[in-house]
Amino acid sequence: MRASSTAASPRLYVLDGLRLVAALLVVAFHFTIFSKPWGAPNGTAVPELATVTQFGWLGVYLFFLISGFVICMSAEGRSLSQFATARITRLYPAYWFAVIATTVVVTLWPVVAKPLPPGDVLTNLTMFQDFLGVKRVEPVYWTLSVELRFYLLFGLFVLVRGYTPRRVLLFASGWLVASILVGNSTPLLSTLLVPRDAACFVAGMALYLIYRHGANLYLWGLVGAAWLVSLEKIGAMKPTAPLRNAFSPVQVGIAEAAVMTLFFLLMAAVATRRLAVSWRWFTTAGALTYPLYLLHEFIGWTMIHHIRRVLPPWATLLVVVAVLLVISWLVYRFVEKPLSGWLRRRFAEARLSPVFMRRTPPDQPSAGRTGSAPSDPASPAVAPGPRPSVIDGPTLIPTAAPSGVAG
Repeated sequence: MRASSTAASPRLYVLDGLRLVAALLVVAFHFTIFSKPWGAPNGTAVPELATVTQFGWLGVYLFFLISGFVICMSAEGRSLSQFATARITRLYPAYWFAVIATTVVVTLWPVVAKPLPPGDVLTNLTMFQDFLGVKRVEPVYWTLSVELRFYLLFGLFVLVRGYTPRRVLLFASGWLVASILVGNSTPLLSTLLVPRDAACFVAGMALYLIYRHGANLYLWGLVGAAWLVSLEKIGAMKPTAPLRNAFSPVQVGIAEAAVMTLFFLLMAAVATRRLAVSWRWFTTAGALTYPLYLLHEFIGWTMIHHIRRVLPPWATLLVVVAVLLVISWLVYRFVEKPLSGWLRRRFAEARLSPVFMRRTPPDQPSAGRTGSAPSDPASPAVAPGPRPSVIDGPTLIPTAAPSGVAG
């Protein structure tokens, strides 16, 4: 097994490309399966495409796989407060814009959905609407509440005591086991543990450990177990896909299992560095993904409702997707990027504020120290000695966190 790299992890451009693929799968599912934007029965506007895109709903599970991988990468070397700051500044700017923009569109053109009351819209701006029992401005926001629960669990079980590969491994294993045992029998626990979706996050975390520190039997076993659990979970789901009736349950099950297996294989290829690209334009593709996902459903449906009157279905789809991609880039460039930077500066100023800085009164010596070393948060700490490995056996994961990992 290769030694763990101590250099900063390079940007994985391939993950940016895979994120856009996942978003386009979900977009294709929403734009070709549902009847509301077309004024025709479900799946009949572009039936040739719908035969394939009826499985596009599985794109959210590719998102969850990538999220488990990327969250480990971004959390490595960060404290809990730094991790929380990074997530807030990443998620909220584009989300706030999407909530407001979608509300404006469905208020001006209430053809596919009705606007929510102002109080519900304000609640949606917190991203806590699912926890407060408030209807979502966009149905696709359900994945955000799942992500928030992942961040909460990761913060509590990994970052509170400091990120180490061992803690990630123990958390991922424990979460998978708990999600299997709890099922839907305990509403409170099932709400927190998201048993339907946990396996993909777990697999993503295990695959990151493989990418960062090398493979071993324990990690591949965890990935395999998560894969089996994910197949069982999606097999029990019945999404809105009218063409499923044209196939036998066995055929549908095989197709869904094949798509999920493909997602796992792609991420495994990333983790083992067999799938790597240096196409920097993938960074732009990744930047489009989040705004596209947030904006596409009701705004896209409204566009389809009007454009289909003058263009055939295929042309309508191409025009709407192209326009949404342009809008997504504009949101990233002129909303998400500047507002995220502004929020990061505000958080940095708050951390540097005297209110939040721990100080030792000048007339009291620092507790637990001898000599003249000052009690200064900026004083360099003594470098710790070597740590034992995470897993005993022939294949080891060193617990020393790598330096310079990009967030």
